[in-house]
Amino acid sequence: MEGHGGIEIPDKGVGVFHIRDVIVCASSGDDIPLEEFRAHPPVGKMWRKDFENAVDEVDLGDGIKLMQFEHSEEIFDACGPSGPNFNPVRQFGEQYSFVRERDSAEVEESLFGFDEDGRLQHALCLSRLVRDNGFSFQYGARVIEGPGEKRTIRPFGATDGNAAYRILEGAREWLDGNEAQVLADLLAEFHDADLPARVKEALWRSEFATRMQRIDMMVFVIVSGLEALLKVGRGRATSQFKRRVTALAAEMEVDGVDEGVCACMYDARSGWAHGHQIFFDLADPPTPEEERRVKEEVALFRDVLRCAIRQAIEDADFRAIFDDDNAITERWDS
Repeated sequence: MEGHGGIEIPDKGVGVFHIRDVIVCASSGDDIPLEEFRAHPPVGKMWRKDFENAVDEVDLGDGIKLMQFEHSEEIFDACGPSGPNFNPVRQFGEQYSFVRERDSAEVEESLFGFDEDGRLQHALCLSRLVRDNGFSFQYGARVIEGPGEKRTIRPFGATDGNAAYRILEGAREWLDGNEAQVLADLLAEFHDADLPARVKEALWRSEFATRMQRIDMMVFVIVSGLEALLKVGRGRATSQFKRRVTALAAEMEVDGVDEGVCACMYDARSGWAHGHQIFFDLADPPTPEEERRVKEEVALFRDVLRCAIRQAIEDADFRAIFDDDNAITERWDS
């Protein structure tokens, strides 16, 4: 059968017509200790060979599963760069994939679309509220299967979210079975909750910060995400930030955040916004220790933002505070 611009697609009238939207999460290559693998094996059936406590898959709801996908290598091929006489050997493989079953009727008008309502993308984004990770939409695709071995793979081709960056690398970024179940519960609450505008804006900025490769740009977006939650009115912006973020960090049990560090972070945000070089002078490169210290401080503020967003999704009473400016002032100005 031909259709959709002459592209050959499986014939719906001849047999199985199987459609799945998939985001393949590539392995990072970080040197993770074997003890960490033993304690927290990634979700996926291949890990069961070596770790008895691994789980094959986790149902995340909405027809989405976290699992290993049998055609992940083909998705890598479809989404990766290519050119004449350019076929490099891949240096990575699949960690696991977010796989969403689609009904042919619901995608009939956009057969070669992808995750039209964003449910699959929500699952990936909210996974960062459970565990920091640098997985992205880079290897997202719709897989259409007909009778026999006939298979069409349409790359997502995202113009945004094709890369994601962690502030501190070296720690594991995958979810184990227990964490994947936490994500399933969080997604159910997210879709059921009527999130205040402040929380929605903070969530968007938290995810957008992940797409910033430069630390100074990350700071700007992270600070603005915290202000989306906590800033009331136009005055006393710096003092509001110092008091309220310090109090929120204590409530979220994120150690190391005080008014002095908040003042430095807010100055860095303002400096970058007004065109100044912050943190590192490129003419005088920092030592590895200095760079690590700055990244650790920025990571603390990222953790405060993510913890607060997660609690707002999970806790209706906490969520309600962000619907009332007076409640924000009373909660975090005392």
